[in-house]
Amino acid sequence: MKISVIVPVWGVEKYLDKCLDSLVHQTIPVKVIVVNDSSPDHSQMIIDRYKEQYPDLIDAYIKPNGGIADVRNFGLSKVNTPYFGFLDSDDYAESDMFEKLLNAIEKENADVAVSQFYWEYSETNKTLGIDGPYEAGKQMMVSQMATLWNKLYRTGWIRTVPLQFPTGYRYEDAYFLYCLAPYVRKVVFVEEPFVHYVQREGSITHNHNEKVKDMVHVFESILDFYQKNGLYEQYKCELEYLFTKFFLGNSFLRSVQIKDKKLRNETLEMSYRVLSENFPEYMKNPYLKTLPGLKNRYFSLVRKWNYPLFAMIFRILQKIKK
Repeated sequence: MKISVIVPVWGVEKYLDKCLDSLVHQTIPVKVIVVNDSSPDHSQMIIDRYKEQYPDLIDAYIKPNGGIADVRNFGLSKVNTPYFGFLDSDDYAESDMFEKLLNAIEKENADVAVSQFYWEYSETNKTLGIDGPYEAGKQMMVSQMATLWNKLYRTGWIRTVPLQFPTGYRYEDAYFLYCLAPYVRKVVFVEEPFVHYVQREGSITHNHNEKVKDMVHVFESILDFYQKNGLYEQYKCELEYLFTKFFLGNSFLRSVQIKDKKLRNETLEMSYRVLSENFPEYMKNPYLKTLPGLKNRYFSLVRKWNYPLFAMIFRILQKIKK
């Protein structure tokens, strides 16, 4: 087998069958590395059943609970195939996903192969998620979606990069992908959607609470990684845009939805402080002027004095949307 797929498991017994079924029935055989992070439900019973039925395809592990980043690092340590990917245990893949990604990455001798995916709200309600195209390096850093599971990675190359997932925090995927970008020599795209990214209310992604602060810590870690590895000056402009995009966009939209007012204000203040202290001239970033989209115009308008006003407006809009 040429491909391993790492599947973290915690609290997903309702979805796990569909996920594992999509992997054991790929058009080419893949090694499925299932890592149970001491899930309190019946997930292990499902894993055991698949391990018994598909012993050559399933490698199953149980580890003490350490969180999603710890699971991903553990899974990576078990990979012994030329390529690997990820699939979250509440999502599932099209049967030809890994055959087509493998063909693309080998044909182009690339380090990473990227596909499209579905945002799946129900079996009949899906929208297309577009990731790319973009060039390796700076363009990849600015444009890629921070989604691990729609990509295939070359194992030998990635083990030369001084990088692991940051344990203890959410948004570990953002850290991994944005720190990986400067080392990517070539990226190839398959213009088909393969992963069904299932949107469920109970998932980590949809919980707007104090863990939103993790994005602050993760992005500080990204900055630290670039500084320690001598990459900061070369990628300063891209880092500035990345911080602006997340702390006035992604993180901002999650922060305004925190129900506890004190916690919400603390998170918003912390986010803006990290952005403005590290990149005080963020509103002049050239990507805000050259990249299309109204969001980039909005980013360039935000200042300390009107930041609370934007927070109030977006909080109202999020309530209306619901």
